[in-house]
Amino acid sequence: MRTKTKGLLLAFLAYVLWGLLSLYWKQLGSIPAYDIFAYRILWTVLTMLVYMVLFKQHQRFKRELQTLWQSKMTLVRMMLASLFITINWLFFIWSVTHGQATQASLGYYVMPLASIVLSLVFLKETLTNAAKLAILLAFLGVSVLIYQTGSLPVITLLLAVTFALYGLIKKGISLSSDVAMLFEASFILPVGLVYLFLFSKVRLFELSFFENILLMLSGIITAIPLLLFAEGVKRAPLNQVGFIQYVNPTIQLLIAVTVFGESMTRAELGGFSLIWLAVLVFIVGQIMTIKASKKE
Repeated sequence: MRTKTKGLLLAFLAYVLWGLLSLYWKQLGSIPAYDIFAYRILWTVLTMLVYMVLFKQHQRFKRELQTLWQSKMTLVRMMLASLFITINWLFFIWSVTHGQATQASLGYYVMPLASIVLSLVFLKETLTNAAKLAILLAFLGVSVLIYQTGSLPVITLLLAVTFALYGLIKKGISLSSDVAMLFEASFILPVGLVYLFLFSKVRLFELSFFENILLMLSGIITAIPLLLFAEGVKRAPLNQVGFIQYVNPTIQLLIAVTVFGESMTRAELGGFSLIWLAVLVFIVGQIMTIKASKKE
């Protein structure tokens, strides 16, 4: 298998697994989202430590973490990235377990457009006409949702903006994905442990055997797609990997409507349609840009 094809396949598998995660978290719907999140952080740290030992990555992990510690600016950026991915994970789990999986899926449709806006503001990047039109359509879509429903689509915007900020902050940081995952989870772990020991009203012995197993596996469930994605982008062009990222929210949306039985009002459908149109315009614009660059 060619390197590029293998990379695209690995990235595709990562997006499929991310898309299916809503099914996983839904099984834990009887447990408060804060508890699920805290246990996810705990088991992610333990999973990455076991991974480090089994694959004898001690020296590489130690070397990269020492380099990170020596660069104070990079360390602060990683701490901020940890906070944003924490907010993203927490609200995604909350939305799935509270019947808001549709809004969650929409957040990941909007995320690439949010990334474009952030790159324009903070990195001074220029926009193509297609990107400008896509952002305008997405803005109109959100405006329609606010007007028709009378409320801000908080979950959609939070998931989109926090993940876009996470990507912006990590841009240019050379830390390996597995080391970064261990750092991010470890940074938040003390907060999770404080919550579990002092504030949580859920005790593991009160949960079913199945729920305990799912909580224990949450670290692996978190690690596998991220590692697949990291290996994928090493082998395939990032712009091509970007085109298949919509597999994730599409699967989430289909699950929300067909499996969870969530519905859309006409008002919501109008706003969502504008946002989907924005995504389509963005994708077509990207394809045209790539084709034009190949001719040069």
